[in-house]
Amino acid sequence: MPTLQLDYSPGEARERLKQLVKERAYRDGLDIVLTSGKRSTFYINGKKISLHPEGLFLLAVLLLEELEAFPEVTAVGGLTLGADPIAAAITTLSFLRGRPLSAFLVRKEPKGHGTKNRIEGELEEGQKVAIIEDTITTGKSARVAIEAVQEVGAVPACVLALADREDADADGFRREFAPRCLFTVSELRS
Repeated sequence: MPTLQLDYSPGEARERLKQLVKERAYRDGLDIVLTSGKRSTFYINGKKISLHPEGLFLLAVLLLEELEAFPEVTAVGGLTLGADPIAAAITTLSFLRGRPLSAFLVRKEPKGHGTKNRIEGELEEGQKVAIIEDTITTGKSARVAIEAVQEVGAVPACVLALADREDADADGFRREFAPRCLFTVSELRS
């Protein structure tokens, strides 16, 4: 196990995270069905990073770095389950770094009991938020989160993700939302 290092340069953090993604999350030569229903010969399992202590720390460090370009953002979140640990880690790290951000979680369907909320966490009309995703294939999960955020009057300022599978079915999503992904599948294959 590596020694705990809390102070990475962005370049060091990116290289170490890339190494972890290649070791833990990226698999090629498969025949797998993705959430989108598409078949694929490769898979990027973002949970292998977002549920790993060092992986999640590095992911939060790097996404928080990306958020420097969006000072208007005051909350981060996305569609549950993929975004949940990432949003929580970013908010924790943001507090430690003196720029506290709130988190929110978007359910696929409104809760069937209690308040019947679709979003957990408090978002206000006009509030600027970042949509978090682990892996972008078609952009559908991020789009669901974007629509839920817009329904409550908040404004998605950016989309951030661990990886972009570079799927042609996400071209329209990329043009519309310009997601900032830490890695592409091309980078992971090299």
